[in-house]
Amino acid sequence: MSCFVVVNPNAGRGRGGRQWPSIADRLARDVGRFDHAFTQRPGEATTLVRRAIDSGTTLVVAVGGDGTVNEAINGYAAEDGTISQGCAFAALSAGTGADFVRSLSAPGDAALAADAVRRIDLGRVTYIADDGRPASRLFVNIASFGLSGEVDRAVSAARTTRFLPGRPAYYLATLSALWRYRFTDVRLTVDDQPPFTVNLAMAAIANGRYFGGGMQVAPNARLDSGEFEIVVLHGGSKLTMVKDLSLVYRGAHMDHPMVTATSGHRIVAEPVDPDGDVLLDIDGESPGRLNAEFEILPGALALRQVCPAAGQASGPTGR
Repeated sequence: MSCFVVVNPNAGRGRGGRQWPSIADRLARDVGRFDHAFTQRPGEATTLVRRAIDSGTTLVVAVGGDGTVNEAINGYAAEDGTISQGCAFAALSAGTGADFVRSLSAPGDAALAADAVRRIDLGRVTYIADDGRPASRLFVNIASFGLSGEVDRAVSAARTTRFLPGRPAYYLATLSALWRYRFTDVRLTVDDQPPFTVNLAMAAIANGRYFGGGMQVAPNARLDSGEFEIVVLHGGSKLTMVKDLSLVYRGAHMDHPMVTATSGHRIVAEPVDPDGDVLLDIDGESPGRLNAEFEILPGALALRQVCPAAGQASGPTGR
């Protein structure tokens, strides 16, 4: 087995770099010899992983946050969009949100035995990038739009949450973004069903269960189900949203009158107002906006168990 490890030393406000020596020791015991590289700029993990796969690597390990995992996963896609099938993936958490790890470790998603591999689904989203051009990106956990896109940008920009752990950082950013957010009408089409319009606060297209630093937004999602769970939060009373936000952390919001849910394989989302600016969240990053199309790729990724990082709960793979 040939193993390549991509490390984001800046993940988790520098936690990736601080934990790397202990992570490297654990990896050496678990997988033997490996090559590694540190990322120095956004997007570099994709290039490094693609280069490693093209060179014959059979296992990629991502060490960082949800954004690092997303970049690494996108290294599996060739220029023609096909996904590499000869290389397994694992992740170790050293980031702020760690939501992919939570989704992997959720009850009902059994941990892998040592050296075992399971196949999980990926999502592909096409959208409008910040520069106005069409773009396409893979995601492994959750893509969403509306309030969540605003929260991503608030977390990235806010100086007041810079030194907070993931959950309080996302919680405070959510409250701040919510007060500023204007609900907007979005037209949704799920598979071959007739389109419908919602006055939207947020919609999650979920492969995994968690986002936003531990919010269990899609408690019925499974990484290997072959379909997305689609959870829509309708616009309404912001005071009610604040009061009931704690329900989302427990996954107890699915019967809330402001929430509807369904499942599907392909979702198209378009703002009713063509000039509406509805921001995307893709595995914790916000690279663009609607219009967007989300497509499930069943069993597209081989996932492997590796050792947990220091301070990380034992579970399937971390991020």
